[in-house]
Amino acid sequence: MAIYDLRTCKPVWMHETPNGIKGFVRGGGQNTAHDFEPFVNVCENFTLRSSNEFTANLQGVEIIGWLKGEDLCATFPEPVQHMTLTKLRKNKDDYSKSVITKMMKEAGFKIGEGHTRMALSVAVWYAAKILKHEPTLRMLSSGSNR
Repeated sequence: MAIYDLRTCKPVWMHETPNGIKGFVRGGGQNTAHDFEPFVNVCENFTLRSSNEFTANLQGVEIIGWLKGEDLCATFPEPVQHMTLTKLRKNKDDYSKSVITKMMKEAGFKIGEGHTRMALSVAVWYAAKILKHEPTLRMLSSGSNR
């Protein structure tokens, strides 16, 4: 989960959610987001394909299904949509040069193997592509968040 502040163009909260739906709900996503009203929930879609290489369980898919069932997300972009925009494509981009990585480092968030970087990528994609948020578009085009 990630919260991207449109006023500052910075991530203000990020959290990895273990334990499926229960971990997601207990992770504070809904309560924390209310501190940043107005807010919009956006969730990366997961389409199972034979080319998917993963060893993780499918708890993320359960969370996505629950969010869809409860109508809690505005949209569900495919990974290729947000990762192309934010330069996080596997085998095509240098993650260390992505504006998302730079944003996380500058805000003091740990960059690891988890999904927080992808969550921020989805949030930034939504701001740029759906909201047409000018400061976010400028940040992405310049390659930095200053």
